[in-house]
Amino acid sequence: MSRPEKVRRRTARQAALGQKAIVTVTVALVLTAVAAGLWREATDPRFAVGLVTVDGCQHTAVPDVVVAAAIPVGTNAWLIDRAAAARRVEALPWVHTARLHVRWPNQVTITVSERQPVALVALGQPARAPAIPAYALIDETQRVLTLDADPATSTALPVLVVVPPPAPVPPGAVIDRAEVGQALETYRRLVAMGLRISDVAIAPSTGISATADRNVRVLFGEDEDLAKKAELFQAIVAKISTPSRVAYIDVRSIRAPTVLYR
Repeated sequence: MSRPEKVRRRTARQAALGQKAIVTVTVALVLTAVAAGLWREATDPRFAVGLVTVDGCQHTAVPDVVVAAAIPVGTNAWLIDRAAAARRVEALPWVHTARLHVRWPNQVTITVSERQPVALVALGQPARAPAIPAYALIDETQRVLTLDADPATSTALPVLVVVPPPAPVPPGAVIDRAEVGQALETYRRLVAMGLRISDVAIAPSTGISATADRNVRVLFGEDEDLAKKAELFQAIVAKISTPSRVAYIDVRSIRAPTVLYR
């Protein structure tokens, strides 16, 4: 009785091994066929990237976006690492977000949204550089959009001056100075109080100062009681007949404001 039982078990094992081998071969054949199909699709010339189009640029040059995306001509449009290409485009100074879209069979479009400038920042200059102020155009995050900013052509934006001034950084970098953010916030507070502000400065010696209504310089000092100081300034400047003769109005002390004439 024991011998036939061993034979049956051996026969069953052989049958199981045979079935396993058949399954393994079948899977291998399927995977080979899939790989061959994928390779044909990947190398199909119909899907090769030709022209890359760009939408949404106002300040960024379209060729700069195409170069930053770094999509080789001939690459399969559907196999592009879109996230990596978008990150490269977003490293451009003006670009806030970038999205890649692929349409059949090989059309690639990069859609960008650009950053909004909020202010100009006066920069420090190297000792040997000409004594000409340089300005950085920044966005809300203090990212430098360009170093070619000109206050004369950007009158809708405030100029922020901090002491000591920040050193120039390349476009795309961030001016990492808390005083710049403080100056921008002060500008917004003063505007909300009804003042017309063209520039705000923060210095250790004078605190907050600004060029405000009627192009008059005003010294606010600390930001404590800033609303009262702004109201006092407006009351004083409204009574001045020739504001061009005023060097500045000092409201650092609410109880003892002063007007210095030239």
